Amino acid sequence: MASRTLDLPQEWAYAVVTAARHHGRWIPLTRVDAPARALRAGDEVVGRSALVLVDRMRVTHADAPHELRLVKTGPLLLGEVVITVRPDGPARAVVDWAEDGVHLRGPLPRRLTAALLRPSLEAMTALALWRIDRSVHRQRRRRYPSKLRG
Repeated sequence: MASRTLDLPQEWAYAVVTAARHHGRWIPLTRVDAPARALRAGDEVVGRSALVLVDRMRVTHADAPHELRLVKTGPLLLGEVVITVRPDGPARAVVDWAEDGVHLRGPLPRRLTAALLRPSLEAMTALALWRIDRSVHRQRRRRYPSKLRG
């Protein structure tokens, strides 16, 4: 699991992190097809990494601005994604992004493939949250340059 505090109110942090169609900005070599609106239970999301790996997901729970749950349905990856957002004061939010039990479909034991995938999934989610945070700070510097110079 990756966790990061964003300098955004909870509602905004949730909207940014769960806008799946923009995840290509945060996750290298990835393109995501998703609805252009806020995700709802039943929505389908399809990620394609390096033009090879297809990652199909279905939204199982969407409780804005608190939690989004998706289940990976294959063809190769299975498991669950849980993104939670909680306030950390009026203008900050903590985002937790977990890829729970994500494993490979196939004959190998689930525990083995989950253990093999865990480090890369943790690195990917940490990188995505870092890039989101960096983008938030860049936007603030562009909009409020004199206030941030001190």
